[in-house]
Amino acid sequence: MGPLGRVIWMLAALLSSGCASITGFTPSPVPPVAPHEFRVGAACVDITPMPGYAFGGMSAAGKISRGVWTRLHARAIVLEDQSGVAVAMVSCDLWSIPGGLADRVAELAATRYGAAGLSRERIVLAATHTHHSPGNYSSSIAYNALASSKPGFDRRLFEFFAHRIASAIGKAWQNRQAATLVRSETRVGRIARNRSMDPFLANGAPALALLEANAGLPIQATSFPVDERAYRAIDPTLTVIRAEASPRVAGQPPLAVMAFYAVHPIVMGSEGEIYNSDILGIASTTIERGHGPTVVAMFNGPEGDVTANWERQDRPSALKLAGILADSIQALLQQPGRDVAGPIRYRQTRSTLLDVAQPMSGASQLGGSEGDWSFFRSGGWIEGLREEDPQRRVKGQGSKMSPFAPDVLLTSLPFEPSGLIGRVLSLPRDFTLGVYWIGDLTIGTLPGEFTTMLGRRLAAAIAEAAPTRDRVLLVGLANEYLSYFTTEAEYDLQHYEGGSMLYGPGAAGKIEGLLRTLAADSDRTEPVRSVGKSYAYNVGPTASFGVKEFDLLKHTERLTDTYYSLANVLMDERTGIPAPNFPYMVWVDANPKWPSAEGEGQLVTPEVRIETRIGGEWAPLLVDGVPETDEGVDVVTTVVVSLMGKTRWNTTWMVPAGQDEGAELRIAAKGTSGKEFRSSPFTLTQARKAWGFVGIASPQEPGR
Repeated sequence: MGPLGRVIWMLAALLSSGCASITGFTPSPVPPVAPHEFRVGAACVDITPMPGYAFGGMSAAGKISRGVWTRLHARAIVLEDQSGVAVAMVSCDLWSIPGGLADRVAELAATRYGAAGLSRERIVLAATHTHHSPGNYSSSIAYNALASSKPGFDRRLFEFFAHRIASAIGKAWQNRQAATLVRSETRVGRIARNRSMDPFLANGAPALALLEANAGLPIQATSFPVDERAYRAIDPTLTVIRAEASPRVAGQPPLAVMAFYAVHPIVMGSEGEIYNSDILGIASTTIERGHGPTVVAMFNGPEGDVTANWERQDRPSALKLAGILADSIQALLQQPGRDVAGPIRYRQTRSTLLDVAQPMSGASQLGGSEGDWSFFRSGGWIEGLREEDPQRRVKGQGSKMSPFAPDVLLTSLPFEPSGLIGRVLSLPRDFTLGVYWIGDLTIGTLPGEFTTMLGRRLAAAIAEAAPTRDRVLLVGLANEYLSYFTTEAEYDLQHYEGGSMLYGPGAAGKIEGLLRTLAADSDRTEPVRSVGKSYAYNVGPTASFGVKEFDLLKHTERLTDTYYSLANVLMDERTGIPAPNFPYMVWVDANPKWPSAEGEGQLVTPEVRIETRIGGEWAPLLVDGVPETDEGVDVVTTVVVSLMGKTRWNTTWMVPAGQDEGAELRIAAKGTSGKEFRSSPFTLTQARKAWGFVGIASPQEPGR
């Protein structure tokens, strides 16, 4: 179903059945108890849902997830000052954070998971922006209808995310201990490049100054043409804030790490059909599993025009770029850095953009971004479509051309439907902005994807209003998702980012003014009074996704596409060549079920590990000293078919280099039913001769 078809479906559903809603109440925090020491707590919780969901942020081009490559996580870090004022910084491997999810998480964290000292204003909930996470959990009708290839709001998925993320905050709250924060920074090239150079250069002297400042960044050769300036039209700054236990112990890893880097982290292409956290999540997992900090939370920044610097959209490219990022973070963790000390303060406001313009998508948005085109591009919806006729320009939208303009439709409609669609589908319009201080450390939040130059302008505005000796850190995709934001000069050219800026060129100035006002209030010494608030969101018609009884004929047709849809993952890391003979195990389990409120730890995707026989006993296989499990990057688990209450699963182990060819191995899985499944024992030589097949596993007794 294409975007227009989904709009028609949603309009019909709205007229026939009405809309579902999200409602609740975020309580005020309990009065703080002064610990008389700075404290930090951290936790990481798996938020990987069951397969069967269309990927979020890919719209009609997105596939349906059939399994998992790298698991999705929520990573929460709670910071509490000596007087008991606390904030939670939470990073989630999701494509976006809808406002309704942020409110529900705050409610659950306080009322169910023990973090009663945190109010809604004290939680920064941000997405890493992996597009291989599901859609259909938004608090906006429009995004539930259009952000993924299947329309509708799935309440079970929404509640699953809300409970899992809130539980991470609760665990971090309970884990607080005395700690010291240390800040360090470096410049990292090779990870990112600008994908929208003409709009970037339209900013004039400030853009040229950034190119000059970045003249030393390396150029990455690709097999396709890229403007060399694109590698320097970025903010290459990687900032790392590490929490060290007090008193400090030499050689002891940090308790937790917050890393800030701006990049649109989509390396894995839209053809893949498995959940994965892409380069930001892979970098976090790499450090955490390598005997590093317990939690490494990645926070994205103004990445609206900055793409990951891939040459191919596949697993080796993702591992390469994630490895550069992980190595850069690890290097900073070995450096002294500078202590961050002082009280925690925060200022937050809730506002709307409806006073700027009515929301409207542009014709240039439909064609996709540079290097990531949609099928609409072949029909004439390309970047740079501008409305030159002043009589046809929509109030507040400047040069933006409607997707239904006669220039692209080649015919005139009896009325302009853009405004009607925007109003009926209730694009998000209200948003939350915040500025947070930990001593002299300043963090601002952004409700969407902001371009590099707009991000620099907003950071400068905050710093001017509340002078600081350090760079202001901006967290994008935080607490709400309002699509893209550009500078006025970028917007006027109407490339993908400008066409995706829903509320017109004036929205950038509105955000800047609000952030400046919040920052200017930083000197006020009296504490902010947090009061409980009700919330309500209209989410549109509901739908139900996940692992279901598939139509067998259709699913058989999908199976013929297995090699193509997984080929960019199931490949040799060293050569980049798809490898069809990796060891794989098949097993049959009961259909996965969503957990009840009392069963929050229940599995909705299997857990997989690789074992080896040592001295007659089975033990975890260690790779570089770390157990080889699906928490790493070498295991893919997919649904083959679901029928008559049973689900057939397939787990493939992408064998890392350096393994003993003659070692006795087996693949083991804990199914969603709680049962254990183990393959027949095999060696790598035997597996290759059998084209990877190592057996259909039956349920086993624990410990065998």
